[in-house]
Amino acid sequence: RPHATTLFTILAELYSNALEHGLLKLDSTLKGDADGFARYYQEREQRLGALEQGWIRVELGLLHGEGGPQMVLAVEDSSDGFDFQRAGEAAEDNAEGSQACGRGLHLLRSLCRELRYSKNGARVEAYWRP
Repeated sequence: RPHATTLFTILAELYSNALEHGLLKLDSTLKGDADGFARYYQEREQRLGALEQGWIRVELGLLHGEGGPQMVLAVEDSSDGFDFQRAGEAAEDNAEGSQACGRGLHLLRSLCRELRYSKNGARVEAYWRP
């Protein structure tokens, strides 16, 4: 229970990334200013309304090993993925969180022990240990 907020934050960010960048193909660079945020969320609503197919799968697991138990939160979507390396570079460039682009990935990296991408970025596994 004392870790519920952290786990919810990780899962919510993974899910949002799968929806917005996987299924809806939204580009966070739109959020460069206040007008960009408005355009981003307007575009999000339009694309959600037009979405006819796709899925997001969530898997939760607990691994036991050296160093104690760790949680694995995996989120996969039916898209063809995204450029997670470019997104990682944007998160590194925005380590202080001053730009909208890459903040979510930076947050995930700060909360998780490790992030692993597969299926061309359509699947991400977040490893978290209390």
